Amino acid sequence: MDFKIKNIAVLGAGIMGHGIAQSFMVKGYQVKLYDIEESILQNAINNIETNLASFYDAELISKSELNTVFNNLTTTTNLEDAVKSADFVLEAAPELLDLKQELFESVENFCHPNTIIATNTSSLVLKDISVRVKRKKRLIITHWFNPPHIVPVVEVVKGEETHDDIIDITLQLLKNINKVPVRINHEVPGFLINRIQMAMIREVLDLYEKGIASASDIDIAIKGSIGFRLASIGPLLTVDLGGVNLWFNICKNLFPHICSSQKPPEILSLLASKGHDGVKSGKGFYDYTTDSSRNDIKSTITKRDKEFLARLKSNYMVQTS
Repeated sequence: MDFKIKNIAVLGAGIMGHGIAQSFMVKGYQVKLYDIEESILQNAINNIETNLASFYDAELISKSELNTVFNNLTTTTNLEDAVKSADFVLEAAPELLDLKQELFESVENFCHPNTIIATNTSSLVLKDISVRVKRKKRLIITHWFNPPHIVPVVEVVKGEETHDDIIDITLQLLKNINKVPVRINHEVPGFLINRIQMAMIREVLDLYEKGIASASDIDIAIKGSIGFRLASIGPLLTVDLGGVNLWFNICKNLFPHICSSQKPPEILSLLASKGHDGVKSGKGFYDYTTDSSRNDIKSTITKRDKEFLARLKSNYMVQTS
């Protein structure tokens, strides 16, 4: 299919949307960023400015790119204005089915018939999101990971009616902005990575509930072992390097003892019932209510992003122009 993408619309300027917009802006695409309030859009601009400064410090963008990248961005609170000239629309709204259904219906009415419409959903499926859409063959899922301007992998999920050309165009578009797209051939809830992540977190929370280790020791253990290793080699290569027979025996020995609950862990229910929502509320598995803890979480995020940027540069060889 001869279809050139030049103009990108990103719907939602929150924690995911502004990072996604930045990823396209840096690589020269014209981006219209939409949200319902000017204050949200201004906050997004501030965040992008901070992110770009970090990219420059990490030598992932040049001085000229830093000075000109905002020429590629416009913002709007008008949905029709956001999508009417777009070649590719990426919805990054909150994970609410009704909201996404309404957005997709409106976008189809406002945009060109050839426009590709993508959703950044992490747990919903196209079949449900697209119930009000007529041209379903141009719909696709691109599932980004937080922070989206740094994390290289994006899952590209084919819906039941998605045309193969749309998959190919989307894969190439993401490669053009130095992302690492992973093609998901069949739409299943959670796709690939979230299903794996949920399996891990189920066992982690079960071990925590049983008092096997503290929250901090669990995090330290994972970061310095599985996390350290998986940053360089994937789980299946890990099996091959360790030996298939060895892993067969480990599975045989451990699977009977690993949590297989079909319900969310009680600890999450308990924390939620007490209003403990993690960093947002001041308490979760850790306590963020003291002034030092607030500063700690800020410094933790800054340190995280610096480490992520170094890993991005080292492992994925992103080049500046």
